[in-house]
Amino acid sequence: MTAENNIQNNVKVYVDVDAHFCKDGRLIPRAIIWEDGRRYKIDKVIQIARRASLKAGGCGIRYTCIVG
Repeated sequence: MTAENNIQNNVKVYVDVDAHFCKDGRLIPRAIIWEDGRRYKIDKVIQIARRASLKAGGCGIRYTCIVG
């Protein structure tokens, strides 16, 4: 499967996230745990922003992260 085909077939998948809650209220994601149990360490959080969910509705906080 090419990257182009993968982008065209986007399917929302819910995954577990290992996160650290700081005493000042910040949440810092540390790792993503995939459906099959594979764990991906988050190397760096590059952006934290409040965003609306265009597909599911509502709003939340989006973390843009570098993995690997």
